[in-house]
Amino acid sequence: MTVVSTIRDRNCKEPKEAACFSSLSVTNQNFNASLARTASTEEIITIRSMLLSRLAFISTSIMSSTSLCFQFLFPHHEIRSIQQKQQPPLIASYHEPPPLQSDSNNENSDLTNDDYYACNPSVFGRILAGEIPSRTYLESTELLAFQDRSPKAPFHALVIPKQFVKSVYSLRGNIRYSDGERDNKSQDKNDIHLIQNMRQMGLDLLEQQQPEALATEDYILCFHIPPFNSVDHLHLHVLAPASEMNWVYREIKYKCGARWCTSDLEVIERLIAGLPAVRYKHPFQNVDFHETWVGWCDKNE
Repeated sequence: MTVVSTIRDRNCKEPKEAACFSSLSVTNQNFNASLARTASTEEIITIRSMLLSRLAFISTSIMSSTSLCFQFLFPHHEIRSIQQKQQPPLIASYHEPPPLQSDSNNENSDLTNDDYYACNPSVFGRILAGEIPSRTYLESTELLAFQDRSPKAPFHALVIPKQFVKSVYSLRGNIRYSDGERDNKSQDKNDIHLIQNMRQMGLDLLEQQQPEALATEDYILCFHIPPFNSVDHLHLHVLAPASEMNWVYREIKYKCGARWCTSDLEVIERLIAGLPAVRYKHPFQNVDFHETWVGWCDKNE
């Protein structure tokens, strides 16, 4: 009886020990799996935070320029090398407005010299009024040239008219009649001379700052077409040498002939021919964003 009971007790204990070891093994496996899940979760969180920070940077860049910005593709030393080029001093000064003309293509043609820039809501209007400093290269009675705040080439300047012309869509050319004839005599009623003067100032800048690029035609003179413009005040980009620009800027953002960019020469040719300054219709020409926003707010109160 004693031997039998001992064997029976032993047989009863062995399954319990086996079950115990089996339970411990399962617990270890679950613990390891839990650790693996925790590690992978931490990795996922890390990757997600990196992606979110990258997206936030891209969104900030896009919002700051109101256009596509590709700086995150480039090494920082490249951008710094461009910004460290010799540049004019940063000065805020009032720029004398051009002579007032009642028939000029100007949003503020009825104002006096004292409040000439009052109806220009853009940042360029504030620069002209002396409220914001700029690095000025050249100035004439009707134009101002200064450095772009975020240069995309070793030399990157903007040439703007002092009168408030909103964009290339605001430019007027020769009058073209239904029979195909053009009125070339009404020079004071179009903006051909304005664009020609802007181009000439751009070339003068290149002669002073980048004579080699001018001699080899290694430069870009262009306008951005709304809604791809960054500021609602007409401005001509002057970039040189084009061969030293990053390919994204040279072949995409400042690529003349694209939907978003046109050359100064094409604008002049179209205005002389009595055509609109650009071949594309304004996508928001008949949209009043202020009224749309007010109506939306009233509707959702």
